[in-house]
Amino acid sequence: MKHRFVAIGLLLAATLAAARTQSGGGQGASVEACRVERLRLQPAAASDIGSLGTPPEHLNAAEVEATAACLAPALDAVLASVQDQVLRGAEAWAPMSKAYRGSEHGMFLQVYANEAAAASYRKYEQGAAIPLGGMVLKRSFRVAADGKAEPYALFVMARMQPGFSPDTNDWRFALIGPDGRTVGATNGPDDAKVRYCAACHATARRQDFLLFVPPGLRL
Repeated sequence: MKHRFVAIGLLLAATLAAARTQSGGGQGASVEACRVERLRLQPAAASDIGSLGTPPEHLNAAEVEATAACLAPALDAVLASVQDQVLRGAEAWAPMSKAYRGSEHGMFLQVYANEAAAASYRKYEQGAAIPLGGMVLKRSFRVAADGKAEPYALFVMARMQPGFSPDTNDWRFALIGPDGRTVGATNGPDDAKVRYCAACHATARRQDFLLFVPPGLRL
């Protein structure tokens, strides 16, 4: 399983790097001030900055909170630039977690859900399935070993009509780069670029393909 996560992580990094190159680079200049000073002075070990399957461990809780606050305008700008119409109005979606947290995605994530999904998402222990039109969004940022922080990808799950994609339990997975462009989506031209998302979430097939926020961080 670890080797599978590493391979997936390399694919994700390569996919997003290619997307950023094609779009001219992204938002690096606008977030230059969002740097963890402690790491600028003493960079973190490569093993601590996270990769898919390994949460980042180089920031403490206060540093995560401060970095998220610093990046907030840039994170909002990423969401506002999204070209995928599925995410129209996502700025108003409710957070499902109290704060950004280090995730097995290898970056810091916060989970949001639209009105159609929020109630069921909060009751997943009772087996409440997300209804048609329900959507779950993960906003993310990453912090390099030298403390430089930047917005990263958006990960989106949208419950589609029955028969849309039996292999993904009718979820449409979408990966959106920091420039707002859709890198890949289920049943789209770049479907192959999000198959690893579905493969990972398929491990939670009994939970409607959903991997949930740890209890202590839920809202």
